[in-house]
Amino acid sequence: MIRVGIVSLLAIALTAASSDPPSKAKTHGYALSGTVTGMEEARKTFTVKSATGKSTSLVWTSATTMVGGKLKVGERVTLRYLDKDGKHIATSISVGAPAPAATPSPSPSPSPPH
Repeated sequence: MIRVGIVSLLAIALTAASSDPPSKAKTHGYALSGTVTGMEEARKTFTVKSATGKSTSLVWTSATTMVGGKLKVGERVTLRYLDKDGKHIATSISVGAPAPAATPSPSPSPSPPH
């Protein structure tokens, strides 16, 4: 009887230990905003200079999603990229000025009761 209890307790302990911890939400890649300062369309490479003055060289692929127009020197961009094989690979590019933060418009004050 004690042996069955020990085996049951061991089975419960092993089951509890092998359960996977809850997975955290994953964010893929890094965010970057700035101005395109250089571009080589034939090699699918471009350089973005951030507001802090740091230049980052990136590449795009056929899987890169691009919205807001054509990528060209002088354009403001907001993008996400991954690091793979020593390269910064853009996964999504939004061309143009970033959308302004939505601010609630002031609601008209209710008129006083008559």
